[in-house]
Amino acid sequence: MATLYGNEMALQAIKANTATSAKARLPSYRAGAILALITWSQREDPHWFGGRMPDRPQLVEFVQVAVAGETPRYRHFAGSHWAENNESSNRAGQRTAYILGLPPAQLP
Repeated sequence: MATLYGNEMALQAIKANTATSAKARLPSYRAGAILALITWSQREDPHWFGGRMPDRPQLVEFVQVAVAGETPRYRHFAGSHWAENNESSNRAGQRTAYILGLPPAQLP
């Protein structure tokens, strides 16, 4: 279970994207936009038989969009002490592309 969050710059890109097109497409984020993908494990819901609910966060990933020509900054935190993990540049590039490729949630 994961949720994608964004700062004000990211939200402005999403708003501009929905204002210019009725079709859902990926926004183009400007420099300064920060996206955070938080992944949780799940546990049984004690109030709803068969239901699942978020438990503790397992992984937090940040992507900070850079100016044109520069590589976006990727940061990855995991473990019980939330230590920053240094990913290889290839893996960081894959995760950055994945996070930037996630479609934003459509609100009514």
